[in-house]
Amino acid sequence: MKISLRNKITLDGQIEVLDQEYPVELVEKKDQLYLIFHNEEKEKTIIKCDETELVMTRFSSPKSIMRFREKKDAVVILHTPLGMQHFVTDTKYFLLDRDQQSLTLHYDLKQLEGDGIFASYQMEIGWG
Repeated sequence: MKISLRNKITLDGQIEVLDQEYPVELVEKKDQLYLIFHNEEKEKTIIKCDETELVMTRFSSPKSIMRFREKKDAVVILHTPLGMQHFVTDTKYFLLDRDQQSLTLHYDLKQLEGDGIFASYQMEIGWG
């Protein structure tokens, strides 16, 4: 089984599309889906999701955790070249389709202080 991630990123008026694909393990517990894989840096990554929320944990050094909830903000801490920084994910669209084995989310990554948008993302995740 493989996971495919397509991320369309808009940053400072520039658009970049990233396509990634990795072997994945799918685990279902209660109503949660767990997609477990290793990224190109060999970091274990777990995507935990249901119909209302997605949490992506990357076991890097230091660990990164991102949270997405439709039409709700979530504070995230990310390791950047400037060190650990706090951001807010403002998720505009969130759709988990278990039958099609896909999840789509659109979100803005905002600065924690103020209303400035760091970047906008349209992410599509598929597995099978």
